[in-house]
Amino acid sequence: MNFTRIYAIAARKFATLRRDKRMFGFIVIMPALQILLFGWAIGGAPTGIDVIVIDDGPPAQSAVMIGHLEGSESLVINYATSVESAHESIEDGNAWAAIHLQSNGDIELTMDNSNQQISNVIMIEVRNAMQEASGGQLPMSISEPIYGERDPSFIDFLAPGIMTLVCFMFSTILTSMAFVGERHDGTLDRIFATGTKPMEVLFGHLTAFTLILVGQVTVVIAISAFGFDIPIVGSVLLLFAVCLLLGWAAMCLGLVVSSKAKSEFQAMQLNMPMLFPALLLSGILWPVQALPNWLQPVSWALPTTWTAEACRSIMIRGWGLESESVWMAFIANALFAVIMLAIACRTLKVKS
Repeated sequence: MNFTRIYAIAARKFATLRRDKRMFGFIVIMPALQILLFGWAIGGAPTGIDVIVIDDGPPAQSAVMIGHLEGSESLVINYATSVESAHESIEDGNAWAAIHLQSNGDIELTMDNSNQQISNVIMIEVRNAMQEASGGQLPMSISEPIYGERDPSFIDFLAPGIMTLVCFMFSTILTSMAFVGERHDGTLDRIFATGTKPMEVLFGHLTAFTLILVGQVTVVIAISAFGFDIPIVGSVLLLFAVCLLLGWAAMCLGLVVSSKAKSEFQAMQLNMPMLFPALLLSGILWPVQALPNWLQPVSWALPTTWTAEACRSIMIRGWGLESESVWMAFIANALFAVIMLAIACRTLKVKS
């Protein structure tokens, strides 16, 4: 074994990697970015949680309870004069819980249990307030939740997000290789030589991949509902439409990647910086409310965030198009698809 040759080969390879800025970023910057996003996105306590208090309790006890709740970094306290109006606010999605301080000193808690992490934070804050008010001796009753199960499992929260991730990830990967092989073997040049326009090429690919997407979305929803017994309270057709539109938006993103990549490996390099943030910043594994305040606008700029929220609203709350969280998902995905399609068309036109 000649160590001089080994050193020469290693030195040549290192020099190649050093000159390839995209590879350098993939090897050095991407792992650092992933660790930072993981630390920012996972495990934090949700903030800005709207909670309604109905204060009919003894004055001294109520003052201590409310003082603790108002001092919470997680809760935003609002007030209502009746239990009915507080419940209506939860039904409309304007609050996550109603805390009724009753005249006999008891506490009644009614929640929107569609997000397990947020429900847990509310429970902890209420129990801490009870501890401060009376040493934890106050009786508390938890009413039937407005949305979700009384004892929700983590998979009920996770499933809509994972459905979103699967539709987005595989649709992006499916189309990110669309033009790589055709450009390499000259097929794309021959297509343009016949007078075919870039937009026609893009829509042709989208039409073909849509057939695969329909089957993919059908399988994802069916396995979630029948394989893992995930409840779908709302319209299955509306859920299908939201996931299908996200798949189209992701395919348009994949076409952008494919139009810019020179090889399959380069296409995978371009996919990674987009797929990993979508996993961590879209509220799939952890609530968006737990992200740092400066990072939350980035999260809401992603179509996957709106889709995950819409899927939860449809599956757990039973909401339809009258809900902002649902129709905003359609707008966000459609806008994202149009922008990506325009970029892909321009890139193909330049390269043709």
